Amino acid sequence: MIDKPSSWLVVLYTVSPEPSKSKVRIWREFKKIGALYPQMSICLLPDNNETKKKVSSVSKIVKENGEIIILEGRGVLENDQDKILEKFRFERDKQYEEILEECQEFMDEIELNIKNKKISQEEVEEMEEVLEGLKTWLKKVQNIDWIESPPLSQKVEKLLARCNDSMDHFAELIHPK
Repeated sequence: MIDKPSSWLVVLYTVSPEPSKSKVRIWREFKKIGALYPQMSICLLPDNNETKKKVSSVSKIVKENGEIIILEGRGVLENDQDKILEKFRFERDKQYEEILEECQEFMDEIELNIKNKKISQEEVEEMEEVLEGLKTWLKKVQNIDWIESPPLSQKVEKLLARCNDSMDHFAELIHPK
């Protein structure tokens, strides 16, 4: 008989869906050694006090509608920690890239408004709201970017400063000096 475990191995893996026999083989091998495949969503978060408080709050919502299990874990194999950090960095980079795209669209729209002489108080107010939304979005991403301050974050900040300058120029067109 195996001793009752005091900790768990949470194994995260991904394999190509084709050929399906590879996926089935891996599933069967894990089942042979007693793996449980709970029908649950899984997410990874950094293990720190701030995150634990937030998870506690979210867990109350989950318990109203389902079940939650919270495990502590760490990488076992040599590069596991680096792989996890790489995945977090990839997700943040995608978010920064999206903001960069939206910033460029913002500046393009201002240029188009100026070119088409679509300059009004309402248009300025609308564009100011968009700019504030971009700034808020960046702050939210930076707040969950706990790995390091990446070059992409700085690139977004610089582009947002240019967006701000474009906005100032656009607003001045309805109230020239």
